[in-house]
Amino acid sequence: MINKLVEFILTGFYSGKLKYMPGTFGTVFGIIIYIGIANNNLQDNIFLLLILFFFSLILLDYSYKKNIFKNKDDKSIVIDEIIGYLFFMIFFDINVSNIIIGFILFRFFDILKPFPISFVDKNIKNSFGVILDDIIAGFFSGIVLFSINYVV
Repeated sequence: MINKLVEFILTGFYSGKLKYMPGTFGTVFGIIIYIGIANNNLQDNIFLLLILFFFSLILLDYSYKKNIFKNKDDKSIVIDEIIGYLFFMIFFDINVSNIIIGFILFRFFDILKPFPISFVDKNIKNSFGVILDDIIAGFFSGIVLFSINYVV
């Protein structure tokens, strides 16, 4: 029962279990969460994100010990995409253009994995590394989205 609950959470309520593009569907689940928390103040959202981050680390470690997934960065695990997307989006106003552009940017960096994302993805093979590469992708996405909103 506990293993199924852990799997349910780490796969973004099974959005990561979809056969095609699990990371993309996990990010869509992140959009749903973002819309749900967008009216909170920034401090509350940072606190929620920190709780999600540390809770996810614990669940990922548990899943490794119990061999819930085939490998440490199993494609069905999408909690990292959810955290990566929320990592930068909580700093932006909620509107359709920010949501869509943020989604496209995040998927671009998450799939392309430029340095240092690729370095983390290849070299840090633990729960922290699984999430860190998506946080860095979120950081890059946030810089570009900020530039689009305030510089261009």
